[in-house]
Amino acid sequence: MRLGLGLDLPYPADLASVCEGIQHDVAERVTQLTGLDVDEVTLTIRRLVPEGGLRRGRVQ
Repeated sequence: MRLGLGLDLPYPADLASVCEGIQHDVAERVTQLTGLDVDEVTLTIRRLVPEGGLRRGRVQ
């Protein structure tokens, strides 16, 4: 299974490290919840948000 996500990420940040962590965490959690193997998680960075400018909440 392949997943694609679009996100806003904080800036400044080590984007490669942040993206790698998100990909791993999403794949692991989807597998836990559904029992499906996630082969690939593709991220699209919609925008970079200055530190402290991101709101945390549910995915829409």
